[in-house]
Amino acid sequence: MYDGDNEEHYIKQGDPSKPTYFIIRRLAPTTGLFVRYAAFSGQIRHALSNGWLPVIDMQNYPNLYLAPEKVGKENSWEYYFEQPLRIGLEQAYSGENIILSHGIHAKPRPNISMAFHENKNDVLTEWRMLVKLGLLKIKPALYEEIMETRQKLFSPTDRVLGVILRGTDYVSIRPKGHPIAPPLEFAASVVNAKLKEWKCNKIFLATEDINIVQKFKEVFGDICITLDREYIDYSGRVQIARLHIDRPNDHYLQGKEYLTQMVLLSTCNSFVSARCGGSVGVMMMTAGFEHTYFFDIGHYDVFK
Repeated sequence: MYDGDNEEHYIKQGDPSKPTYFIIRRLAPTTGLFVRYAAFSGQIRHALSNGWLPVIDMQNYPNLYLAPEKVGKENSWEYYFEQPLRIGLEQAYSGENIILSHGIHAKPRPNISMAFHENKNDVLTEWRMLVKLGLLKIKPALYEEIMETRQKLFSPTDRVLGVILRGTDYVSIRPKGHPIAPPLEFAASVVNAKLKEWKCNKIFLATEDINIVQKFKEVFGDICITLDREYIDYSGRVQIARLHIDRPNDHYLQGKEYLTQMVLLSTCNSFVSARCGGSVGVMMMTAGFEHTYFFDIGHYDVFK
């Protein structure tokens, strides 16, 4: 079913009285789960505003969370989330009217801007409605498992400061136009200050980088909690999307671990974060934080 055409277009058009299915796709295979979450949010909104039925296809387009031998056979979106309207690909591709989404762009969509993260003009509130309406619903059994993990990590009386920091390829490649990742020493000092100011007794750190984990464990000791997952000891300029861990079912587990971290962050009392795809997802999923702080120290290559 792979279609090389990147633009939105009909692949089947018949009886106009029949439903039109809008197949949401992302052609870039190395796109992370929460960049997809934001992009798909825009496509869901676009479909519904046109009276089309959105259906997400991470089955027929190679992606990080689908083992190569499962392409065309399993939908990796459905490993983690329900379909927006609980309509599967088989029904959608059997319809009389089928549109393929743009393979990259969806505008408007949630984004990594300060305005989005700080909810200027209620822009974030509008996107949170997709979550509240169940259009981005996490699989119930998986969500229950994540909540059980939370109970193991934190007591009911803990006041938890959630933290997202990016390292690895993001820092080495410096993607043009993206927010600059804060230097590690500076990030630790901000977290330390907010920990005291907001009267939190635990930190939950979400990152992919073992060096960040080690630094925070060194500075904060046992109050810094991390998910029991595989972290990357990174060197070089290779995209981490191209790196895989030698373990069974790694493609699925990488997505599960990523989602677990973001859901746990969304349940924290307060939040300090570098702006990235994960922070966009957290801000959409949370019921609300007491306090937030987002690093805003410029963008890569803006003066070049």
